Amino acid sequence: MVNINYIIKLNRKFGGALLNKHNLDFDIQMANRENNIYKSNACIVRGIIAGHPFSDGNKRTALTVISKRFNKVGIICDEEKLTKGIISIAKKNITNIGNISKRLRKWCRKQSIT
Repeated sequence: MVNINYIIKLNRKFGGALLNKHNLDFDIQMANRENNIYKSNACIVRGIIAGHPFSDGNKRTALTVISKRFNKVGIICDEEKLTKGIISIAKKNITNIGNISKRLRKWCRKQSIT
């Protein structure tokens, strides 16, 4: 489960301030209803990056939240590709959950047990 208060608190560490709680709350509710971690994280990415709910640190906040959520379920991300990918999503204004989810799958994989 994603907690809006956690995200707001995290963003403050990046120097941001909340501008629009309603849109962020909507996307977090969507993320919490989604069973697929990639789609759930795509909702978070879209909500924070496209929705731009904070005055600063939107990309850093989204990156941190989804990295922690992936890590929690044993999905390892190529941090460099993920960081560049988040920037690319922001620059290209990609808002489609399916497209964001596909991109996240390219940059993050389930940790294999050896």
